[in-house]
Amino acid sequence: MAQASSSKKVQRAARAAAAPKGGRERRELGFPMILVAVVVLGVSLVVFARSSRPPPEAPRVGNDHWHSAYAIYDCDRFLPAFTSAADPDGIHSHQDGVIHIHPWNSSASGDDARLDVFFESMGARITDDEISGPGIGVLEAGSDCNGEPTVIRAVRFARIDPSADMAGADDPITGLADVYEVAEEYTDDFSDVRLLGDLEAFTFARVPAGAEVPKPPETRLQTAFAASGGNLISRGPETDLDPTDAPPTE
Repeated sequence: MAQASSSKKVQRAARAAAAPKGGRERRELGFPMILVAVVVLGVSLVVFARSSRPPPEAPRVGNDHWHSAYAIYDCDRFLPAFTSAADPDGIHSHQDGVIHIHPWNSSASGDDARLDVFFESMGARITDDEISGPGIGVLEAGSDCNGEPTVIRAVRFARIDPSADMAGADDPITGLADVYEVAEEYTDDFSDVRLLGDLEAFTFARVPAGAEVPKPPETRLQTAFAASGGNLISRGPETDLDPTDAPPTE
């Protein structure tokens, strides 16, 4: 009996070894296939999410061309405009006291259209300690101005509606400067200030604390308005850039 029982055990073991392995192999292959499906689904969702995003905020590459007058004011006088004409990103100047804003790339568009892009192209530096750049030298905070210590300030000016009822106004509108008013004042983080639209104006100043920071000169505002005629505005992905606005060649 013992011999017969041993023989049966050997036969069962042989049958088990010869049995098909498809079920176990299917189980082993199933997990990697699930992982692949999850990855493919994730990538598809990312692509869909990106394609469904709203267009970036203005200024958009190839769709917006803005101009903002700017000035550097020291103590009680305006200084010359920055002399650099470099334009690596499409936010620059033509040595005319105007910031020309038409981004060439995403690093200077939308939320990234900031004064730091302009300062960098001008080779300028504006912090709470100094204003410096080609054509103006270095203006240090704390230095004397008519016997008073100075601070660094920046002011954004926005246009008012010149057609609004001006009855009772103390001063009649006689020039472009009269249609601008203070929108925001800054004491630090000047580079993070966003460029928000066409025909803003900025003054960067070294003045005594509490002193009024003036608007850019009338001639600068006139230059910005003249340059702004016929500008592109954000209407969609189409663009019809003037050949003179093509990105600079290497």
